[in-house]
Amino acid sequence: MKKHAYQLTALAAAVGLVLAACGGGSGSSSTPMGTANVQVTDGPSDEFQNVWVTFTAIAFHTDPNAPWNPADATWQVIKLPSPQTIDLATLNNGTLNNLFMGLNLQAGTYRQVRFLLDGPDAPLDASALATTDSNGAALQWNDQVEYLANGSTTLLEAPLEIAYPTQGIQLVGTFVVPQNGTISIAVDFDLEHVIVPFNHDGLTYFTMRPNLQYFDMTQVGAITGTINTAELCQTVAAAVSQATPCAYNLIVKAELMAADGSRHYVARQTTVNPVTGAFALYPLATQDANGKTIASYDVLIRGREMETMLVTGVPVTAGTTPGGTGAALPTSLPGTVTPILNSDEYFAQLQPALSPLTSGYALFQQTLSGGVPYEVRARNTDPFTGTFRNPIGLQGATSPIQVASFTTFTFGAQTPVEGDGGFTVADNEVAYYTLASAGVMTPAAAGVTKNFAPAAPALDSGVQSGTVNVTLDFSDISIENNCELVLARFASIIDTYDCSSYLSTNGGTNSGSFTLTGVPAGDSSTPVPGAYYYAYVRLWETGHGATTRLIVPLDGFIDLRNTNSATLNGSIVGE
Repeated sequence: MKKHAYQLTALAAAVGLVLAACGGGSGSSSTPMGTANVQVTDGPSDEFQNVWVTFTAIAFHTDPNAPWNPADATWQVIKLPSPQTIDLATLNNGTLNNLFMGLNLQAGTYRQVRFLLDGPDAPLDASALATTDSNGAALQWNDQVEYLANGSTTLLEAPLEIAYPTQGIQLVGTFVVPQNGTISIAVDFDLEHVIVPFNHDGLTYFTMRPNLQYFDMTQVGAITGTINTAELCQTVAAAVSQATPCAYNLIVKAELMAADGSRHYVARQTTVNPVTGAFALYPLATQDANGKTIASYDVLIRGREMETMLVTGVPVTAGTTPGGTGAALPTSLPGTVTPILNSDEYFAQLQPALSPLTSGYALFQQTLSGGVPYEVRARNTDPFTGTFRNPIGLQGATSPIQVASFTTFTFGAQTPVEGDGGFTVADNEVAYYTLASAGVMTPAAAGVTKNFAPAAPALDSGVQSGTVNVTLDFSDISIENNCELVLARFASIIDTYDCSSYLSTNGGTNSGSFTLTGVPAGDSSTPVPGAYYYAYVRLWETGHGATTRLIVPLDGFIDLRNTNSATLNGSIVGE
């Protein structure tokens, strides 16, 4: 079985981590050393209840573009004593995970961090077996998502199929580990923007679009607030039935102006506790990347069955924390926020599919008069179709934005520039493309799904449109009649191709060639250091996708860093 080969790949990576940690992670008595504290935090989403991932190690490198290789001694690798499974969805409202604390590293400046994980199809780790889902059962996969079926109170489980998990999830930045000193950072996985649902044989499975950000914990602060619980659904059943109207799935976003002044972006977000109404935005940066003070955020509150609310100019102070007192007392909204209930929600779907690549995302934004757009909602595309796995719910034609300033804290209805229920839609690919505006989408009637056409994102300046010429040969294909090639980079799916027609089970010859286009690339005069990719093939039998799914990694990587054309030849063995 080729599935066994995948498991051996994960095992070999783990063995390599042990060797790397022994060879270069601990330093010698004459090597200047320091300490790194790396905490993990997260932002929420209303698409799932729990997201479990299993970490095996963390690795540091001085070169932001160094490819991961467990045999490369220039990586400083610290392997966990045993794999550890954590639920990212619980790490909001100021909660931080201390999995990677007290790391002993050679002093110096690092430019890249990799979080290494066990994939969902690797042998089930003891930590995953010891973790139970909300139904009381042990996890079925090392990386797993628990979500509610559409319009239902039924909790379902699915694998989190991280693309090439043995390559790790990359964080790029500047991390100075001082000699005999300590650096403390918190890394945000940002689930709403990161977790990607997709269709697998009629089932909903999940992958990732990692876009990690980090916070210097010596330069962060907190904003807290309270929502009126009388207007909140207290149970999933109440949210689904709406027998008594109530708001649910509230997300609180701290937004900042983008550097180019074109829009507001989400710097941090969190959930609202429906029982207490409390929320905490922490950690929040109090300095930008250039060391300039961030004095305030605009706080946007959105949810289902309610109008979007915005509080402008909310101050933040370094050193404040949720629950802090004295100098650590956080900024708190001056009063309780009472949601304005509204049941005019409609739905939106991409049609046609996102192109030139199918793996990307869309932002739904609204603009106050004289201002620039705020992000209200975001949705990733299914990387195999280029459309949303499920249409996204949006506030409708009778929903203005309720706006208050922090100083007066009196809410008033404002019609956005796009009109009540209208949104400026922007979309993009995963990497090396520029956010494109698809224009203004006007609302549909309540309960109706509206299709809109995405804009075609353009490549970043200096990035070429690359091609990958692929030839696949198959053997031992007996039951599998579905085939997808996946091109991945840093645990994100970049592009996909349906190769099912080449399989003998569909009348093919078990061989075929095709070309992927639009893949970001460099050339000899303008290299793109991160333009290297890994590929794998997904196989399964129709109607039995959960039990026959095979993930077959292809050897090596596709190098488009200095050229805009590459060749990939793969041999795939079925069950």
